[in-house]
Amino acid sequence: MPAGSTLPRAGHVRRVIRRLPALAALMSATLATAAPPAGAQSSFSRCPDVDGLQLVEAARASCDDVRAVAAAVGAAPVSRATATLTAAGWTPLRARTVPRSRPTVHDLLALRGRAVLRVRRTGHAPDVDSWEAGRELIFARGTIVGGRPIPRDAAACTSAFLIRLGGRLAGLSAAHCGGLRRDGTVQRRNAAMRRPPAAGIVLGRVLRILTRRAPVDALVLPVPRGTGRGAAPVVDRGLSRPPWVVTGSARALPGRAVCFTGRTSGIDQCGRLRGPGASGAETLLSVQAGLVVRCTTIRARQGDSGGPVYTRPAADGTVRAVGIVTLVVGERSRMCFTPVGPALRRLDATVATG
Repeated sequence: MPAGSTLPRAGHVRRVIRRLPALAALMSATLATAAPPAGAQSSFSRCPDVDGLQLVEAARASCDDVRAVAAAVGAAPVSRATATLTAAGWTPLRARTVPRSRPTVHDLLALRGRAVLRVRRTGHAPDVDSWEAGRELIFARGTIVGGRPIPRDAAACTSAFLIRLGGRLAGLSAAHCGGLRRDGTVQRRNAAMRRPPAAGIVLGRVLRILTRRAPVDALVLPVPRGTGRGAAPVVDRGLSRPPWVVTGSARALPGRAVCFTGRTSGIDQCGRLRGPGASGAETLLSVQAGLVVRCTTIRARQGDSGGPVYTRPAADGTVRAVGIVTLVVGERSRMCFTPVGPALRRLDATVATG
């Protein structure tokens, strides 16, 4: 299993500062525990059976709202299921064959606005997958080939928010996941979105890395394109839970309730931003290095780096982008993050919204 990069704790911050811009290569997020968000619609509701489908579930929509499209999917061949959803105004997000199912069945997830549909039917899953915040990413020096073993030098991180950059869609993650050499070139420039047990969707090379010219721990990646591929402004929660829909961004205000998702710690790790002056590392990095980070009461683990930090989900299943997981400080492994605002301003970009 590839590992994330190492990270500085509070006692190592001064030494790290002296090695900027190599700071990016030394950071990672490392243990998170939290209760799930309260008040938000965080699960599916079971709907009446539909011919051709073993299961129909809806979130943020009534069963009446999804009955017609579910019936159309059930009547279509598996190979036409995603086209049927698209024709009805739904965006297919992900499909997965259910492990060890007998007979073989698969789940298919689709989004329309804030409404989410999940259907299960017999057969192997169609090849459908999309960029979402909270997915596992692989960064490597060497070429990544989909379906082949992951390169030995690879680092595992997490995807952050979908953005609009210069008229196109792109994805964010942490700059230290790619890393910079002393000459300013990207150390691990090739990236893929992982679908275990191998690298699944090859994304390509890092497009921009902000630590090259600014102490902002963010980079930009291409997102999947083509048949069965896409990108959605949501925070992934697997196929058994509806994703959170991103509707904008929010400031990293002291005391704000926030959550993050990481490939190691899992979904919806929640807590609060710490108050002014509560973290010596936060102050030190901000004042002496110019690195803007905000620290939280949440714990994190290695591999969570690059993951999305977002507001506590609202009752309608929406969240706002707050930051990108950057590092961990203290004996309790508190997660600190780069606020999304400085990254967006440097990129002249906006958060893509649902």
